[in-house]
Amino acid sequence: MRKLFAKLHLWLSLPLGIIISIICLSGAALVFERDITQALQRSLYTVVPPSEDAQPLSPSQLATHIQAQVSDSLHLSSLLLSANPHETAFASFRETGRKQLSVNPYTGEVLGWTQSYPFFQTMRKLHRWLLDPPASKGEKSVGKIIVGITTLVMVFILISGLIIWIPRTRKALKNRLSVSCTKGWRRFWYDSHVAIGFYSTLFLLVMALTGLTWSFGWYRTAAYSLFGETPSSTQVRHTDKGKDRSRKDEVKITWKDANASAPQSLKGWFYAFHTGSWGGITTKILYFLAALFGGILPLSGYYLWWKRTRRREKSQIRRD
Repeated sequence: MRKLFAKLHLWLSLPLGIIISIICLSGAALVFERDITQALQRSLYTVVPPSEDAQPLSPSQLATHIQAQVSDSLHLSSLLLSANPHETAFASFRETGRKQLSVNPYTGEVLGWTQSYPFFQTMRKLHRWLLDPPASKGEKSVGKIIVGITTLVMVFILISGLIIWIPRTRKALKNRLSVSCTKGWRRFWYDSHVAIGFYSTLFLLVMALTGLTWSFGWYRTAAYSLFGETPSSTQVRHTDKGKDRSRKDEVKITWKDANASAPQSLKGWFYAFHTGSWGGITTKILYFLAALFGGILPLSGYYLWWKRTRRREKSQIRRD
């Protein structure tokens, strides 16, 4: 049985390893996108309350102020409000996609549009669609299908790798949890592949299983049903922002959209577990490292396979 899983692990990895590396490395580059973007656009994300006891405007008042300052062609779809008195509110529109409008929650004054930097835009297109985005939201593309299939296969690669990793003795367990740096390059890369692969597997599985909800409609429906949700829109979402910042609730007020395909609350949780934002800076660092190692593992696997193939060829030549 172990040999079967070893062959499954190898022959699934060989054709898809490069794509897995691309998906993982581009994903690692996106982990801190929000933190970097906020640091570079601080004026759009922070606000000074007019007084200590100042209260923000109600969602309906904010909506009125926003609509008075934007074009009539823009249709407000959601407001993202924070309980943190020093954070701005954000308005989303059906016509602007991911682009949001920053708003002063105390006055309703529009502060400007958030920007996504070209580097992160490229990484996102690479991560989700291999630079082949669908013509419109909800449609398919070759890149999207390849990413989805590769991610699905990656789940089986990770599980088979975990089964192969299981040691038979205590000594073997110690060896498979550490990396030797004094026994040559081949041993170093072997230990790295085995030990780091084990440490990264849980995080990579979580990323893969949650990421599949953006690739396949049937998987998204099944995943949401598993948690007792149905494809209907919800009005309010509360999200715990994590341990790296002062504890607070972020409330997203969403106007129902007939085209909504998933409840925003569950979609938000899947996104948080996919990106590592659910636990603040600590989980982001762990996700970054896991995604980085996930991109290196196929490359080290190729190296080990090449070395083993060459050794077998040399042995065959000597026998001949």
